[in-house]
Amino acid sequence: MILLVSGATATVRRLRVSPELGVLFVPGAWTRGDPSRALWPGASWAVDNGAFKAFDAPAFLNLLARLQGVPGCRFVAAPDVLEDADATGRLFATWEPLIRVSGFPVALVGQDGLTLDGVPWDAIDALFLGGSTAWKLGPMARRLAAYARARGKWVHMGRVNSRRRLHYAERIGCQSVDGTKWSRWPDQYLPKALRWVRPLPLFQ
Repeated sequence: MILLVSGATATVRRLRVSPELGVLFVPGAWTRGDPSRALWPGASWAVDNGAFKAFDAPAFLNLLARLQGVPGCRFVAAPDVLEDADATGRLFATWEPLIRVSGFPVALVGQDGLTLDGVPWDAIDALFLGGSTAWKLGPMARRLAAYARARGKWVHMGRVNSRRRLHYAERIGCQSVDGTKWSRWPDQYLPKALRWVRPLPLFQ
């Protein structure tokens, strides 16, 4: 499993020899220069949409434009609405073609109320488990993760900030996670997290 970290550039560069480490780009964090400078050969990376705080469409599109053609992208998360699967689905229908035409794999962000039948499986490359904590750790999210893996989709879980949550994400088949803890206090916690992150044999 890969721990995708936003920011913490100096610490990430020091620890980048770990195959369990990658980069999560967020709109607004790279307003100048080339964001791909944060990467290294063979690095995995992804793009969040920033909607958890406030979605900024121009910043999101600007970031995608500057990352076009850079290898290693696991997914770009289409814009979503926290804890609202129906509203997220409507946004996904609008944004998925725009993201895909730029050459990126597209992730649907799973939110409260999402079911197996509510996922446009043929239109997604990845499933990003978001939503409330109760939903994300509940039975439907587990079913969605298992079904996504069975269909060859990448599975990611957001807001993973503890050893217990890291291991839970592994158990249900997530291939990557992110969490603000590893970005805010990277020197203190990131080396520990990388020791905790291990892919389970079932999902190798």
